[in-house]
Amino acid sequence: MKYLMSFHNKQGLENIFPIAKLLSENESNEITLLDLRSMYAQPISNLEIPKNIKLIKDRSIFKNIRKLNKLNKLIFLFSKFLKIKYFGTYFDVYIFSPGGFYEGRLTKKFRNNSKKTYFIEAGAKIYLYLNSQKELQPKKTFLDNVNGYFTTGESPKIKLETFTNKKSVIFNYGVPRYANIVGSYKTSNNYQSQQINNLLFLTSAASYHKVDWESSWQAKIIEEIINSSLSDSYILNVKVHPRDNFSNYKKYKNLKNVNILNATDIESDIRNNHCIISGPSSSIHEVSFLGRIYTVIWPFDNYKNEYLSSESLVKNVDELFEKISKLKNDLNCQSNLFDMQLLGAQKFINIDSDSSAKKIIEHIIKENKKRN
Repeated sequence: MKYLMSFHNKQGLENIFPIAKLLSENESNEITLLDLRSMYAQPISNLEIPKNIKLIKDRSIFKNIRKLNKLNKLIFLFSKFLKIKYFGTYFDVYIFSPGGFYEGRLTKKFRNNSKKTYFIEAGAKIYLYLNSQKELQPKKTFLDNVNGYFTTGESPKIKLETFTNKKSVIFNYGVPRYANIVGSYKTSNNYQSQQINNLLFLTSAASYHKVDWESSWQAKIIEEIINSSLSDSYILNVKVHPRDNFSNYKKYKNLKNVNILNATDIESDIRNNHCIISGPSSSIHEVSFLGRIYTVIWPFDNYKNEYLSSESLVKNVDELFEKISKLKNDLNCQSNLFDMQLLGAQKFINIDSDSSAKKIIEHIIKENKKRN
Protein backbone atom coordinates (compact mmCIF):
# COMPACT_ATOMS: atom_id res chain seq x y z
CA MET A 1 0.00 0.00 0.00
CA LYS A 2 1.34 3.43 -0.96
CA TYR A 3 0.57 6.13 1.61
CA LEU A 4 0.93 9.88 1.05
CA MET A 5 0.91 11.73 4.39
CA SER A 6 1.03 15.53 4.57
CA PHE A 7 1.44 18.10 7.34
CA HIS A 8 1.77 21.88 7.26
CA ASN A 9 2.61 22.81 10.85
CA LYS A 10 4.16 21.43 14.05
CA GLN A 11 0.87 20.04 15.33
CA GLY A 12 0.23 18.25 12.06
CA LEU A 13 3.71 16.74 12.10
CA GLU A 14 3.11 15.47 15.65
CA ASN A 15 -0.02 13.70 14.36
CA ILE A 16 1.41 12.32 11.13
CA PHE A 17 4.90 11.17 12.10
CA PRO A 18 3.93 8.51 14.69
CA ILE A 19 1.47 6.99 12.21
CA ALA A 20 4.07 7.04 9.43
CA LYS A 21 6.61 5.24 11.61
CA LEU A 22 4.13 2.53 12.62
CA LEU A 23 2.98 2.00 9.03
CA SER A 24 6.60 1.79 7.84
CA GLU A 25 7.20 -1.23 10.08
CA ASN A 26 5.34 -3.25 7.44
CA GLU A 27 7.83 -3.64 4.57
CA SER A 28 5.00 -3.96 2.04
CA ASN A 29 3.97 -0.34 2.75
CA GLU A 30 5.51 2.61 0.94
CA ILE A 31 5.36 5.76 3.09
CA THR A 32 5.92 9.26 1.74
CA LEU A 33 5.74 12.38 3.91
CA LEU A 34 4.66 15.57 2.17
CA ASP A 35 6.05 18.59 4.04
CA LEU A 36 3.88 21.63 3.26
CA ARG A 37 5.14 23.93 6.01
CA SER A 38 6.84 26.43 3.71
CA MET A 39 3.62 26.78 1.67
CA TYR A 40 1.76 27.93 4.78
CA ALA A 41 4.54 30.21 6.09
CA GLN A 42 5.24 27.90 9.01
CA PRO A 43 8.49 27.56 11.00
CA ILE A 44 10.61 24.79 9.52
CA SER A 45 12.85 22.52 11.58
CA ASN A 46 15.05 19.68 10.37
CA LEU A 47 13.45 16.25 10.43
CA GLU A 48 15.17 12.97 11.19
CA ILE A 49 13.40 10.58 8.83
CA PRO A 50 13.93 6.80 8.95
CA LYS A 51 15.46 5.40 5.77
CA ASN A 52 12.29 3.50 4.89
CA ILE A 53 10.21 6.73 4.78
CA LYS A 54 10.48 9.16 1.87
CA LEU A 55 10.18 12.94 2.28
CA ILE A 56 8.94 15.46 -0.28
CA LYS A 57 9.25 19.16 0.54
CA ASP A 58 6.61 20.95 -1.50
CA ARG A 59 6.86 24.67 -2.18
CA SER A 60 4.77 27.44 -3.66
CA ILE A 61 5.39 30.61 -5.63
CA PHE A 62 3.33 32.34 -2.92
CA LYS A 63 4.68 32.98 0.57
CA ASN A 64 1.48 31.72 2.19
CA ILE A 65 -1.34 29.96 0.34
CA ARG A 66 -3.89 30.66 3.05
CA LYS A 67 -6.67 33.01 1.87
CA LEU A 68 -5.38 33.53 -1.66
CA ASN A 69 -7.68 35.60 -3.86
CA LYS A 70 -9.43 33.89 -6.77
CA LEU A 71 -6.80 34.82 -9.35
CA ASN A 72 -3.90 33.65 -7.20
CA LYS A 73 -5.73 30.41 -6.42
CA LEU A 74 -6.01 29.74 -10.15
CA ILE A 75 -2.32 30.51 -10.63
CA PHE A 76 -1.40 28.22 -7.74
CA LEU A 77 -3.58 25.36 -8.99
CA PHE A 78 -2.13 25.71 -12.48
CA SER A 79 1.38 25.45 -11.03
CA LYS A 80 0.40 22.31 -9.07
CA PHE A 81 -1.76 20.62 -11.72
CA LEU A 82 0.73 17.91 -12.69
CA LYS A 83 1.84 17.29 -9.10
CA ILE A 84 -1.74 16.86 -7.84
CA LYS A 85 -2.44 14.51 -10.75
CA TYR A 86 0.69 12.48 -9.95
CA PHE A 87 -0.09 12.20 -6.24
CA GLY A 88 -3.68 11.12 -6.91
CA THR A 89 -2.56 8.50 -9.43
CA TYR A 90 0.53 7.03 -7.76
CA PHE A 91 -0.59 6.78 -4.12
CA ASP A 92 -3.39 4.58 -2.73
CA VAL A 93 -4.26 6.49 0.47
CA TYR A 94 -3.90 10.13 1.55
CA ILE A 95 -3.62 11.05 5.26
CA PHE A 96 -3.23 14.68 6.33
CA SER A 97 -3.12 16.98 9.34
CA PRO A 98 -4.27 19.70 9.46
CA GLY A 99 -6.43 20.66 6.50
CA GLY A 100 -6.09 23.56 4.11
CA PHE A 101 -6.65 24.76 0.55
CA TYR A 102 -4.03 22.49 -1.05
CA GLU A 103 -5.03 19.48 1.02
CA GLY A 104 -8.63 19.98 -0.11
CA ARG A 105 -7.56 19.77 -3.75
CA LEU A 106 -5.59 16.61 -3.06
CA THR A 107 -8.56 14.94 -1.35
CA LYS A 108 -10.75 15.75 -4.33
CA LYS A 109 -8.26 14.18 -6.74
CA PHE A 110 -7.92 11.04 -4.62
CA ARG A 111 -11.70 10.72 -4.25
CA ASN A 112 -12.18 11.16 -8.02
CA ASN A 113 -9.75 8.26 -8.46
CA SER A 114 -11.82 6.12 -6.02
CA LYS A 115 -9.13 6.30 -3.34
CA LYS A 116 -9.61 7.07 0.35
CA THR A 117 -8.51 10.11 2.33
CA TYR A 118 -8.20 10.71 6.08
CA PHE A 119 -8.09 13.97 8.04
CA ILE A 120 -6.52 14.04 11.54
CA GLU A 121 -7.63 17.00 13.64
CA ALA A 122 -4.80 19.15 14.99
CA GLY A 123 -6.99 20.87 17.60
CA ALA A 124 -10.64 21.40 18.49
CA LYS A 125 -12.39 23.83 16.13
CA ILE A 126 -13.26 26.91 18.19
CA TYR A 127 -15.68 28.19 15.55
CA LEU A 128 -17.96 25.31 16.55
CA TYR A 129 -18.37 26.89 19.99
CA LEU A 130 -18.03 30.67 19.68
CA ASN A 131 -19.91 33.03 17.38
CA SER A 132 -16.97 35.43 17.44
CA GLN A 133 -14.87 32.86 15.56
CA LYS A 134 -17.29 32.27 12.69
CA GLU A 135 -14.98 33.92 10.17
CA LEU A 136 -12.66 30.91 10.61
CA GLN A 137 -15.51 28.57 9.74
CA PRO A 138 -15.07 26.52 6.54
CA LYS A 139 -17.87 25.43 4.25
CA LYS A 140 -20.09 22.77 5.78
CA THR A 141 -19.10 20.54 2.86
CA PHE A 142 -15.40 20.50 3.76
CA LEU A 143 -15.54 16.78 4.59
CA ASP A 144 -17.26 15.76 1.34
CA ASN A 145 -14.10 14.15 -0.05
CA VAL A 146 -12.91 12.70 3.26
CA ASN A 147 -13.51 9.06 4.23
CA GLY A 148 -12.45 9.48 7.84
CA TYR A 149 -12.07 12.49 10.15
CA PHE A 150 -10.39 11.76 13.49
CA THR A 151 -11.18 14.22 16.29
CA THR A 152 -9.21 15.09 19.41
CA GLY A 153 -12.12 14.18 21.68
CA GLU A 154 -15.84 13.56 22.10
CA SER A 155 -17.08 17.15 22.30
CA PRO A 156 -15.50 18.17 18.96
CA LYS A 157 -16.89 14.97 17.44
CA ILE A 158 -20.47 15.79 18.49
CA LYS A 159 -20.18 19.43 17.39
CA LEU A 160 -18.69 18.51 14.03
CA GLU A 161 -21.35 15.88 13.37
CA THR A 162 -23.99 18.58 13.74
CA PHE A 163 -22.06 21.12 11.69
CA THR A 164 -21.30 18.85 8.71
CA ASN A 165 -24.10 16.26 8.90
CA LYS A 166 -21.35 13.68 8.23
CA LYS A 167 -21.71 11.47 11.27
CA SER A 168 -20.60 8.32 9.43
CA VAL A 169 -17.07 9.63 8.73
CA ILE A 170 -16.24 11.26 12.10
CA PHE A 171 -14.46 9.19 14.75
CA ASN A 172 -13.05 9.85 18.22
CA TYR A 173 -9.89 7.86 18.92
CA GLY A 174 -7.97 10.90 20.09
CA VAL A 175 -4.98 12.06 18.06
CA PRO A 176 -1.26 11.18 18.29
CA ARG A 177 -0.06 14.71 19.13
CA TYR A 178 -1.69 14.34 22.55
CA ALA A 179 -0.16 10.93 23.28
CA ASN A 180 2.68 12.29 25.40
CA ILE A 181 0.67 14.62 27.62
CA VAL A 182 -2.01 11.97 28.20
CA GLY A 183 0.63 9.35 28.98
CA SER A 184 2.36 11.76 31.33
CA TYR A 185 -0.93 12.59 33.06
CA LYS A 186 -1.71 8.91 33.64
CA THR A 187 1.56 8.41 35.53
CA SER A 188 1.51 11.73 37.41
CA ASN A 189 0.54 12.41 41.01
CA ASN A 190 -2.75 14.05 41.94
CA TYR A 191 -2.90 17.83 41.63
CA GLN A 192 -1.47 19.71 44.60
CA SER A 193 -2.56 23.30 45.24
CA GLN A 194 0.39 25.67 45.27
CA GLN A 195 1.51 29.23 45.65
CA ILE A 196 0.91 31.27 42.51
CA ASN A 197 3.97 33.31 41.61
CA ASN A 198 4.47 32.80 37.87
CA LEU A 199 1.81 33.55 35.27
CA LEU A 200 1.96 32.46 31.64
CA PHE A 201 0.00 34.30 28.96
CA LEU A 202 -0.49 32.29 25.75
CA THR A 203 -0.85 34.48 22.68
CA SER A 204 -2.95 33.33 19.73
CA ALA A 205 -2.39 33.07 15.97
CA ALA A 206 -5.03 35.71 15.22
CA SER A 207 -2.65 37.75 13.08
CA TYR A 208 -1.67 34.67 11.03
CA HIS A 209 -5.34 33.90 10.42
CA LYS A 210 -5.89 37.58 9.57
CA VAL A 211 -8.50 38.05 12.30
CA ASP A 212 -7.52 41.68 12.74
CA TRP A 213 -10.02 42.63 15.43
CA GLU A 214 -8.82 39.80 17.70
CA SER A 215 -5.18 40.58 17.04
CA SER A 216 -5.78 44.22 18.03
CA TRP A 217 -7.66 43.21 21.17
CA GLN A 218 -4.88 40.79 22.16
CA ALA A 219 -2.19 43.46 21.80
CA LYS A 220 -4.26 45.83 23.92
CA ILE A 221 -5.04 43.32 26.68
CA ILE A 222 -1.40 42.23 26.98
CA GLU A 223 -0.33 45.86 27.33
CA GLU A 224 -3.00 46.39 29.99
CA ILE A 225 -1.86 43.33 31.94
CA ILE A 226 1.81 44.35 31.78
CA ASN A 227 0.97 47.89 32.93
CA SER A 228 -1.31 46.66 35.74
CA SER A 229 -0.49 45.65 39.29
CA LEU A 230 -0.31 42.04 38.11
CA SER A 231 3.24 42.58 36.89
CA ASP A 232 4.13 44.04 40.29
CA SER A 233 2.77 41.05 42.19
CA TYR A 234 3.71 38.18 39.83
CA ILE A 235 6.26 37.15 37.25
CA LEU A 236 4.50 37.47 33.90
CA ASN A 237 5.72 35.26 31.08
CA VAL A 238 4.28 35.87 27.61
CA LYS A 239 4.47 32.78 25.39
CA VAL A 240 4.42 33.89 21.76
CA HIS A 241 2.42 31.55 19.53
CA PRO A 242 4.57 30.03 16.73
CA ARG A 243 2.31 31.75 14.19
CA ASP A 244 2.21 35.07 16.03
CA ASN A 245 4.60 37.95 15.31
CA PHE A 246 7.39 37.95 17.89
CA SER A 247 8.47 41.49 16.94
CA ASN A 248 5.21 42.82 18.44
CA TYR A 249 6.47 41.89 21.92
CA LYS A 250 10.12 42.96 21.82
CA LYS A 251 9.29 46.27 23.49
CA TYR A 252 8.45 44.37 26.71
CA LYS A 253 11.67 42.34 26.90
CA ASN A 254 13.52 44.48 29.43
CA LEU A 255 10.63 45.24 31.77
CA LYS A 256 10.79 44.12 35.38
CA ASN A 257 8.94 40.84 36.09
CA VAL A 258 8.13 40.37 32.38
CA ASN A 259 9.62 37.70 30.12
CA ILE A 260 8.86 37.12 26.45
CA LEU A 261 9.12 33.45 25.48
CA ASN A 262 9.67 32.66 21.83
CA ALA A 263 10.48 29.32 20.16
CA THR A 264 10.39 27.55 23.52
CA ASP A 265 8.69 24.25 24.33
CA ILE A 266 5.10 25.01 25.31
CA GLU A 267 4.71 21.98 27.56
CA SER A 268 7.78 22.98 29.58
CA ASP A 269 6.55 26.57 29.69
CA ILE A 270 3.18 25.47 31.09
CA ARG A 271 4.78 23.23 33.71
CA ASN A 272 7.16 26.00 34.77
CA ASN A 273 4.30 28.38 35.60
CA HIS A 274 1.50 28.22 38.17
CA CYS A 275 -1.48 29.70 36.34
CA ILE A 276 -2.04 30.01 32.61
CA ILE A 277 -3.90 32.93 31.00
CA SER A 278 -5.31 32.63 27.50
CA GLY A 279 -8.10 33.53 25.18
CA PRO A 280 -10.27 30.61 24.04
CA SER A 281 -7.80 28.09 22.64
CA SER A 282 -7.35 24.34 22.36
CA SER A 283 -4.20 24.82 24.46
CA ILE A 284 -6.23 25.41 27.61
CA HIS A 285 -7.26 21.75 27.63
CA GLU A 286 -3.63 20.69 27.37
CA VAL A 287 -2.97 22.80 30.47
CA SER A 288 -5.15 20.54 32.60
CA PHE A 289 -3.37 17.37 31.48
CA LEU A 290 -0.07 19.06 32.33
CA GLY A 291 -1.23 19.63 35.91
CA ARG A 292 -1.92 23.37 35.85
CA ILE A 293 -4.94 25.67 36.20
CA TYR A 294 -5.94 28.34 33.73
CA THR A 295 -8.07 31.45 33.33
CA VAL A 296 -9.69 32.45 30.05
CA ILE A 297 -9.82 36.19 29.44
CA TRP A 298 -12.41 37.01 26.80
CA PRO A 299 -14.89 39.92 26.69
CA PHE A 300 -16.75 38.64 23.63
CA ASP A 301 -19.40 35.92 23.22
CA ASN A 302 -21.65 36.95 26.09
CA TYR A 303 -22.71 33.46 27.11
CA LYS A 304 -21.32 30.39 28.87
CA ASN A 305 -20.54 27.06 27.22
CA GLU A 306 -17.89 24.32 27.26
CA TYR A 307 -15.23 26.84 26.25
CA LEU A 308 -16.43 29.68 28.45
CA SER A 309 -17.36 28.25 31.84
CA SER A 310 -18.13 30.85 34.50
CA GLU A 311 -15.54 29.32 36.85
CA SER A 312 -12.69 29.91 34.37
CA LEU A 313 -13.80 33.07 32.56
CA VAL A 314 -12.90 36.71 33.18
CA LYS A 315 -13.69 39.64 30.90
CA ASN A 316 -11.08 42.26 31.81
CA VAL A 317 -7.84 42.86 33.69
CA ASP A 318 -9.56 43.84 36.96
CA GLU A 319 -11.49 40.55 36.99
CA LEU A 320 -8.28 38.71 36.11
CA PHE A 321 -6.43 40.20 39.08
CA GLU A 322 -9.31 39.34 41.39
CA LYS A 323 -9.49 35.76 40.05
CA ILE A 324 -5.79 35.09 40.45
CA SER A 325 -5.71 36.63 43.92
CA LYS A 326 -8.54 34.35 45.02
CA LEU A 327 -6.82 31.28 43.60
CA LYS A 328 -3.58 32.25 45.32
CA ASN A 329 -5.21 32.77 48.73
CA ASP A 330 -7.78 29.96 48.62
CA LEU A 331 -6.09 26.62 47.98
CA ASN A 332 -9.38 24.72 48.15
CA CYS A 333 -10.79 26.96 45.43
CA GLN A 334 -7.66 26.28 43.37
CA SER A 335 -8.02 22.52 43.77
CA ASN A 336 -11.73 22.57 42.93
CA LEU A 337 -11.06 24.65 39.82
CA PHE A 338 -8.43 22.17 38.63
CA ASP A 339 -10.83 19.23 39.09
CA MET A 340 -13.53 21.02 37.13
CA GLN A 341 -11.16 22.02 34.34
CA LEU A 342 -9.72 18.52 34.08
CA LEU A 343 -13.18 17.03 33.64
CA GLY A 344 -13.82 19.55 30.88
CA ALA A 345 -10.49 18.82 29.22
CA GLN A 346 -11.36 15.14 28.95
CA LYS A 347 -14.27 16.08 26.69
CA PHE A 348 -11.84 17.73 24.27
CA ILE A 349 -8.83 15.43 24.54
CA ASN A 350 -9.47 11.69 24.53
CA ILE A 351 -7.94 10.13 27.65
CA ASP A 352 -6.75 7.24 25.48
CA SER A 353 -4.94 9.43 22.95
CA ASP A 354 -1.75 7.51 23.79
CA SER A 355 -3.17 4.60 21.76
CA SER A 356 -4.68 6.77 19.01
CA ALA A 357 -1.98 6.15 16.37
CA LYS A 358 -2.56 2.40 16.56
CA LYS A 359 -6.36 2.78 16.46
CA ILE A 360 -6.28 5.17 13.50
CA ILE A 361 -4.01 2.80 11.57
CA GLU A 362 -6.29 -0.16 12.32
CA HIS A 363 -9.26 1.87 11.08
CA ILE A 364 -7.50 2.87 7.85
CA ILE A 365 -6.15 -0.62 7.12
CA LYS A 366 -9.58 -2.17 7.67
CA GLU A 367 -11.20 0.25 5.21
CA ASN A 368 -8.49 -0.33 2.59
CA LYS A 369 -7.88 -4.07 2.94
CA LYS A 370 -9.54 -4.75 -0.43
CA ARG A 371 -6.67 -2.88 -2.10
CA ASN A 372 -3.98 -5.05 -0.51
